Amino acid sequence: MWIGGVRVPDGEKFVKGAPLRKSSRHTAIPAIALAVAAPLVVSTPVTAHADPAPAGCPAPVPVAQVGDGTTGWGLTVSKGTTPERFTVKVQGVLKDGIAPGVDMILAEADSPALDKAGSIWAGMSGSPVYTQDGRLLGAVGYGFSGTSKLAGITPAQAMYDILKKPEQARAAQASKPARLPASLQRTLVSRGLVSASAAQSGPSRLPLPLAISGLSQKRVDHLNRKLAREGAKVRMFRTGAASGRPAGAGEVVPGGNFGVLQSYGTVTWGAIGTTTAVCDGRALAFGHPYFTDFFGSPMPGGPVRLTAVTGDAVAVVPDSSYGAFKLANFGGIAGTLTQDRGAGVAARLGAGPASTPIRAKATADGTTRTGLTHVNRTVDVPDLAASQLWSSLDGARDQITAGTSLTSWKVRGVAAGKPFEFTVANRFADRSDATLEAGVDIATKLAVLADNPYTAVRFTGLELVASANGSYGQYTLRGMQVKQGGKWVPFKLDRGVRAAAGKTLTLRAVLGAYRGPVKTVEYRFQVPKKLKGKSASIAFGGGLDLSSGAMDCLTGQADGCGPRSFADLLTKVRTVPRNDALIARFSHGRGGPTFTQQKLLNHIVGGEFSFAVHVR
Repeated sequence: MWIGGVRVPDGEKFVKGAPLRKSSRHTAIPAIALAVAAPLVVSTPVTAHADPAPAGCPAPVPVAQVGDGTTGWGLTVSKGTTPERFTVKVQGVLKDGIAPGVDMILAEADSPALDKAGSIWAGMSGSPVYTQDGRLLGAVGYGFSGTSKLAGITPAQAMYDILKKPEQARAAQASKPARLPASLQRTLVSRGLVSASAAQSGPSRLPLPLAISGLSQKRVDHLNRKLAREGAKVRMFRTGAASGRPAGAGEVVPGGNFGVLQSYGTVTWGAIGTTTAVCDGRALAFGHPYFTDFFGSPMPGGPVRLTAVTGDAVAVVPDSSYGAFKLANFGGIAGTLTQDRGAGVAARLGAGPASTPIRAKATADGTTRTGLTHVNRTVDVPDLAASQLWSSLDGARDQITAGTSLTSWKVRGVAAGKPFEFTVANRFADRSDATLEAGVDIATKLAVLADNPYTAVRFTGLELVASANGSYGQYTLRGMQVKQGGKWVPFKLDRGVRAAAGKTLTLRAVLGAYRGPVKTVEYRFQVPKKLKGKSASIAFGGGLDLSSGAMDCLTGQADGCGPRSFADLLTKVRTVPRNDALIARFSHGRGGPTFTQQKLLNHIVGGEFSFAVHVR
């Protein structure tokens, strides 16, 4: 399952009412746009103001012509939008270093900016590297450690080949870079370019800095801790929102900032690297894939259609534990990413891709907060719906704390060529975070639709309405009473209750309340005459328990109760019990009809039990 842009391992539960762990604060990274490397890897350094890049698409340098000692120069941005020059000196070529048939060029990079950062920084992936005669050697894409200036360069021809390929239906999976031969390890160590341990580990992608806007630092800290516990090589940072305005003509240039967004607006989600080349209305960037998830496997979902944007670098930030990274603001929409290959990414410059709007309105403590997020891919809608809800509700409350939240959302989409639309409402309460579970609930239900095995689904719109307050309340089923002779009489569940055929059976559920008085809820059942001399059964359940079981069926964690078609799936998603529902089911024996009564209460409800009805 994916939550707020982050994959949560199957089986991990969010316990209603359980307090969250205290958040740990990272070093202050301003809420300014975090424009760090895209799911990218390493990149290379910079120097003083650079000469312009060679015009057009420079001729590629055949790897066979590259040798130890070859020199050149590259372009990248450390601040602002103007590319700056850095120098390179080739240290060797790693055969099949990137993938079978794709070698990796190893080169030492140098510049004042690189000296200041202490290493190659995340966000330089895609920085073009040229030979002295102006041909394109390739793009920085790999590195060794947070203290090394040694870069792995993706050959130019491998990147140009991307432009010859058909646009993809699915993102590529990155190959694991090859390890260095022992002789090359010794050479690099003897030259002082890398440590012995870094040489032995070989080139790799830097830990992924993921940019997201609209969430509080506490929410981001929570997601980072979850990622760390699962061993993900990624850190999530807060960024400023991208507005969705068009980029200016000519803003995408070799060595300039190049961003990829999976969403923009209130919740902007993506990362920034560097443009490698601009060829006939198309841009190449990164020198490695964008779309591999935090655990190294391909991210899920349909065609590669993401928003390509420009950017404005704020600074290169040193980080002793993570490695230096580029902090930047996302800029205007520059085009549509249509290729995500092992050697890099490619975008059609111009208009951005079609998007699904997520609109939200949240009210709390007399404050109303609205939001609008545009999402490129249906598979990302569940995560971003949760993030949009958290953004709006947390923003309206101006805090993350205990309380109750009410949500209602309407989703529209197309499945098998036919439109669908439905609305779901629910109540949530927690003694430490009143909105977390609300987002998880929306994300899980939408993910079940997006990932269904029956037919392709495309979401066309989502509207969220939510409110929250600081009051926490929960009811728990404690027992039952039956009305006899005008009086309420408790009975033992294991003995059941007696009822007269053809008459009304009046029952009352007894509910315990969190720090509150006992509550009773009355139900009436008409007992059919045909049941005389037989037994029936009645089951009572609170929405907390019943919804948990229903969701286990939807997500495949329970056997024998899952949907049998997409239409059945829609029905099951729409009818998952609300958390504040108290539901009674009167079953007329094995194979007989079942009659259901549901009452919505003012708090969430837990507990469930059943008992026999002896009809005389």
